[in-house]
Amino acid sequence: MVALAQAQLQDVIRNPLLVLFAALLPAMGIMMRLVMPESARPLLVVMLSVMAPYFVGWNVAGITLAEEKEKRRLEALFLTPVRPWQVVMVKGALALAGTLVMGAVMLAVGGKVPVRPGIWFLAYLLLTLFAVGAGTLLGLLFKDMRSMSIGGTPVQILLLFATTLPWALAGPVLWEVQAWLPTRPVVDLMQAGFFGEEVPVLRHALVMLGYVAAVWLANVSLVRRLSFLVR
Repeated sequence: MVALAQAQLQDVIRNPLLVLFAALLPAMGIMMRLVMPESARPLLVVMLSVMAPYFVGWNVAGITLAEEKEKRRLEALFLTPVRPWQVVMVKGALALAGTLVMGAVMLAVGGKVPVRPGIWFLAYLLLTLFAVGAGTLLGLLFKDMRSMSIGGTPVQILLLFATTLPWALAGPVLWEVQAWLPTRPVVDLMQAGFFGEEVPVLRHALVMLGYVAAVWLANVSLVRRLSFLVR
């Protein structure tokens, strides 16, 4: 497992697309910080905190799986004693660790610290688990990078925009619907972390936990099927 983790980490570091995504977000944050007033910085950090799991966690898990399937490196790996669940677990762990590090970077870029850090971290962790799980799911479903780009990228963009755009201005009905999707709960929790607002923390956390459980149960099902095929 240690050798597998080291090899997977090297693949992530050497992947130019993943490096681009990892560098793009801090650069974007710095440029936005330069033009935004001091009073808007907490909102900037909230937005960057929402984007980080999709830029890092989703892509590390999804892109590496799709690329290895395209180059048939995954099949070669399964000819060794390595099992599919080990590959998915290592990729997920790397994606989780990378996203948590990026979260700290986003706080540094924004220059703001949450007034309720526990709530902010809860929201960030739940969104990270969801994004990594969803990226893993698409990486398992699609056979190569082309199909991942055609089918997976629109889903990623949809979730990203659905989470970051100011849907509260669109009307109360749509805003209430958003509370039951994997979008508004994390934004509400992160804003509560920075501004100390009162929000239904337990309800939002349970909604996100439901989506996290759903994507990871789907991943378990696909990994079991893959394990059966490589026996």
